[in-house]
Amino acid sequence: MSEEEKVNQISPNTVNELVKNDKYGHLIQLYLKKDPTRIKKYNSIQKSNKIYHVNQDVAVCALNDDIYSAKLIKIYCIKDPSNTFIPIIQVQWYYSKQDLKIDQKLIKCISDKELFFSTHSEYLPANKIQVGIKVLTFEEYSDLEFEEETIFFSRAAIDLESMEPRPNIKLWKKSCVCQLPQNPDLQMIQCDECENWFHLDCVELQDQDITKIDKYLCPRCSK
Repeated sequence: MSEEEKVNQISPNTVNELVKNDKYGHLIQLYLKKDPTRIKKYNSIQKSNKIYHVNQDVAVCALNDDIYSAKLIKIYCIKDPSNTFIPIIQVQWYYSKQDLKIDQKLIKCISDKELFFSTHSEYLPANKIQVGIKVLTFEEYSDLEFEEETIFFSRAAIDLESMEPRPNIKLWKKSCVCQLPQNPDLQMIQCDECENWFHLDCVELQDQDITKIDKYLCPRCSK
């Protein structure tokens, strides 16, 4: 072993300490700098007989053991000094309505299945991947006949400084007399004349009223 190789050699203790402390990003950077021949990047990874690909949306168990949604952006595998393979993923997180800092009256516009893509990324052991998910557009999600646990939608990213949606919620497409964005979680009724959508409580209707209406006209079209 040359003097240069000795200097660049990464000790088993260093690797074990970084893994023990969940410093997977540091471990990646260490190998890229000192011993790049022992780290490889891949486009896909197999876990529990399922294959996951780079740029796929997935449910991931974070280091705090909670499950969150993320996009799989990089897949690495390190061959450590003992020739044991350490598969590592880099994910970019989605945030949800609970993370937003917005006016409380606007919260009703946000669905429980709505995600906000962020610039926050993290390195994790590959076994943290739980299952693949789908993130649809608002229009695609609204057209679904049945809700599925692994299907979500997104119509905005999140600004991590202000914790507000981008584009701002005030710029989203609005409907109803309240002029707020639609939330697929809330039942709405469409006017047969102007084809706009209305929240039931905004037009003084109850859920049970829907089945009794053959043709609905909104307050403006009924004048």
